Amino acid sequence: MNLTRPVAPAPPGITANFDNPPNEAVLAYSTLITTLVCATIFTWFRLLVKLCIVRKFHLEDYIIPFAWIATIGHAVPQFLIYDFAPIIHSWDMRLETLSTLLVYHRVGNIFYNLSIMFIKIAMLIQVLRCFVPRGSQSKTYYAVHVMLWVTAMYYIAVIIAMLLSCTPIKKAWSPRIKGKCHGWGVITMTTAIFNLASDLAILALCQWVIWAVVQVDRKQRLKLSVVFCAGIIPSVFAALCLYYNNMTMHGIDIVHSSALMSLACYGEMASGIFVLFLPVLPRFLSWLKQKPLLPTYLSRDRARASSRLDFSDIGVVERDEDHNGRSLWHISYSQHNGEIGSEQKIWDGQDYRYVLPKTAHSGAKSISGDSSSCSAKTDGSDNV
Repeated sequence: MNLTRPVAPAPPGITANFDNPPNEAVLAYSTLITTLVCATIFTWFRLLVKLCIVRKFHLEDYIIPFAWIATIGHAVPQFLIYDFAPIIHSWDMRLETLSTLLVYHRVGNIFYNLSIMFIKIAMLIQVLRCFVPRGSQSKTYYAVHVMLWVTAMYYIAVIIAMLLSCTPIKKAWSPRIKGKCHGWGVITMTTAIFNLASDLAILALCQWVIWAVVQVDRKQRLKLSVVFCAGIIPSVFAALCLYYNNMTMHGIDIVHSSALMSLACYGEMASGIFVLFLPVLPRFLSWLKQKPLLPTYLSRDRARASSRLDFSDIGVVERDEDHNGRSLWHISYSQHNGEIGSEQKIWDGQDYRYVLPKTAHSGAKSISGDSSSCSAKTDGSDNV
């Protein structure tokens, strides 16, 4: 095999340039650096808010740093690739150089799937905590659990399949070695499809719960819907990953197509972490409004807002506030006869509990309003 020839033949009228090929280095480096900066800010801003302001970590908060680490792990081999191939065409790369690219590309793929797996698991745990009352085994509970375990098992299986797709393993990046490789293209294509489908499924589930189950006024419901509509952003990037993955599989210029696919994958990871960061932003802004250094009109706005459901955080109840100061996440699934916010706040010696007055809803169960979950009230016939 002649390893000095180009990866793909150049189009008519174009001459291969191995020494100084035309490239898009500015786009490559700026996109990758922006991804790392955004992912880092979103991750640690959320954790600092939860640590210093909310003062409570939830399960997803322990998972998000692993997603960030995997994103860093994906970026390292990409920087190494850009050192010799910052978005170039296949006819400007020799086959011997392709082997190096394939090594880094495969390592990056492993970390990419790890990052997406942790992001989706954190998202689903957050959805479960926010929209399923503790102890409930509703349709939402089972739907989220099915998606959660399918997601975890799928990505673990994909990572194992990627590692073992070639026999011997070195065959994956060394074409000269005798051996066989099976289904790499199928693995990457099905993963791209699964990424997009799971993003849309999570988005659809959240919107269904908000509009069909949660019992709040339309304005508050719209606030919830807008926040969870942020899931559209990673879905768009997942669709771009699928598009460029298809081009890589069926096109001629595989080096260029795979580089563009990597750009879309950067966006998918960063936007996924952004979706996890976004819900704590109102809590941070609410905290800022309470600072005495800020203009007094912000405090007046805060006072006026206290008469409504406070869209300020995830699963947090300030114990020195009355029930109207609770987070919007602590919303009722089924208040048939009582008004929102009409429940009574009772301290049982360990935690706050909210109970609807008998005149409002005699069949309602009491619920926990602690800071460890986004609990919601439900009646005995919880049909979610």
